[in-house]
Amino acid sequence: MCRHLAYLGSPRSLGELLLAPSHSLEVQSYAPKEMRGALLNADGFGVCWHADGDFARYRSTLPLWGDENLPELAHLRSTCVVANARSATPGMGMGILNTPPFLHDGWAFSHNGYVRGFRDGTMRELRARLSDAAYASIRGTTDSEHLFAIFLDAPESDPVDALRHTIATIHELDPDAETLLSLIVSDGTQILACTHAFGGDAPTLYLHHADDTWIASEPTFDADWTPITGGVRVTSSGVERFAL
Repeated sequence: MCRHLAYLGSPRSLGELLLAPSHSLEVQSYAPKEMRGALLNADGFGVCWHADGDFARYRSTLPLWGDENLPELAHLRSTCVVANARSATPGMGMGILNTPPFLHDGWAFSHNGYVRGFRDGTMRELRARLSDAAYASIRGTTDSEHLFAIFLDAPESDPVDALRHTIATIHELDPDAETLLSLIVSDGTQILACTHAFGGDAPTLYLHHADDTWIASEPTFDADWTPITGGVRVTSSGVERFAL
């Protein structure tokens, strides 16, 4: 299980978003409060920030608290950020290519959770279903990146419907698999986030919406945070809730 975070609003620095809050993503990487199945998130991290019409990204196989390059990037500012501190699911493999967030075709994607037994069966059938373009987008071996490929391959043009398609597809492939999903996807102008589970409890995900909007696995600072059940779409116009 991972910890992840997304932000949409007025320009803020990566330092303000990832490092400065009292229970920041950095703190959550070594002292999470609500994580199940692991003690910390030490298997790498990644951050995407939207700039000049597209996402830029930095990823590392070091723990978020141990990468000395991150403070050098802390001054970078953006109106939209997606970040993930990884706790790798056993059998999914380490390395940069398996470190979220994942980027393709203008979208950033982050997943907290797992699909039980993914590499033992579901992965092969899923890959056979994908279009050539979606298949070629996969560079690593994680269930998370394959979920992203389903999203990219969805016939629906609305990203809310594409998320619904993603969840329905992974469940159809193996209805008996324990599947825990906390998903964040963004194109830089909007953020979609949802939680869902089959055969277990969905990972925690919270929303804080004031002048700006924060989404995080755990509240990062003392304020009014609302648990996300189902899904939310965040735009400059506000927050829209949707059912899955």
